[in-house]
Amino acid sequence: MKYILIGAMLLVMVFIPKNISAQTDTLTVSFNEALDYATENAYMSKSAGYDIEAAKKQVWEYIALGLPQVNLSGGLIDNLSIQENYFKQGDSLISIKFGTQYSWNMGGRVDQLIFDGSYFLGVKASRIFVEISKVKRDKTEIDVRENVAKAYLVALVAKENFAVFEKNMKVNEQTLKETKALYENGFREDMDVDQILLMVNNSRNMTLEAKRQLLVAKSVLKFAMGVKIDDPLILNDNLNNLIIPVLSEEINFNSFILTNLVDYTISETQEEIQQLKVKSEQAQYYPKLNAFYNYTHYESGEKFGKMNNSNGQMLGLSLTMPIFTTGRRSAIVKKEKINLLKVQNEKEMMGENLRREFLVGTTNLLNAREKFNNDKFGEEVAGRIYDKTRIKFQNGLATSTELSQNEGQYIQSQINFIQSTLTVLDAFIQYKKALGKL
Repeated sequence: MKYILIGAMLLVMVFIPKNISAQTDTLTVSFNEALDYATENAYMSKSAGYDIEAAKKQVWEYIALGLPQVNLSGGLIDNLSIQENYFKQGDSLISIKFGTQYSWNMGGRVDQLIFDGSYFLGVKASRIFVEISKVKRDKTEIDVRENVAKAYLVALVAKENFAVFEKNMKVNEQTLKETKALYENGFREDMDVDQILLMVNNSRNMTLEAKRQLLVAKSVLKFAMGVKIDDPLILNDNLNNLIIPVLSEEINFNSFILTNLVDYTISETQEEIQQLKVKSEQAQYYPKLNAFYNYTHYESGEKFGKMNNSNGQMLGLSLTMPIFTTGRRSAIVKKEKINLLKVQNEKEMMGENLRREFLVGTTNLLNAREKFNNDKFGEEVAGRIYDKTRIKFQNGLATSTELSQNEGQYIQSQINFIQSTLTVLDAFIQYKKALGKL
């Protein structure tokens, strides 16, 4: 019996799904680790990788059109009733049947493209599509990293808010405990107890709301990273560590290089593709030359065992040359040239827009830095005022109303400071993206 139980346990361990054990694993990531994880595992990143693989197959699909094309064909016929044909000979009608009871044939044809100007341009264009798929993958990765960076920061802010509100709640609960003790000994009024009780109630509501916001922020981050919503995730970074390099970053307006940006590279590639389209339409004026070889084997007779056979072979060239298209081909070429001018105009517009985004991003970062420093100073001052008021209240030198007002002022300054931290970090992300270094 003992060995049967051991064997059953081993079978369960062997056949248990691996993802069940993986569900208990906790993913712990820093800010940069979250970006790297998403680059490999985000849904958008995976789709971009599939696009590259599909583009590579499309190249071979187009190349194969210029390789030998071999086709086989065959057929089997049982003439159930052969039609009679009549013709007149003198005064008599003579009937003759043309055909045999059975016949079958088998043949093969080989076609080979020799010259087609549009084909070679098409092969080149298909290879460019692979390159543009890779560039688009790079753009997708940038977008993924941007989304994850913002989601990570929002989650950190939610985490920080929860910690701040929870701390304030504990302080208020301790103050309530002390105020009740003073009231029971006749040193405080019941209104003071109610006022502090109201502060505790408000701080509890804010703490619960912050906890729910943290849960939502984490779910958004998981989706952006490509992590299952139910899988546990721990953020082991904090806002203070992330803000240090942002404040020390040297801003250089001359560091902008247009050709380093993925969006501009895409517009350049699109221009190259459109130039190939123009050449491809122009190549339709050129002749097309193909070679072919055809082989046919045919057998017929009244019985399968006694059939007559014959073979046929054919080798030749086919030439197609457009002579007159009533102006349609010319109109198509002119249309593609106009589209080329449009693409070139859009490329120039893209360049100017990217320059504008860099200027705006740089300015926003500088402004966000200044506001961060001001809000940080305001939070420190409000904290000192609140601490002094709380000490005065404990010593009977301040009212509960004053304590409540200063607490509200302190909480608002904390919220403003945390929001400024998020704003400056978000501005830094946009600055790096505009610089092409995200």
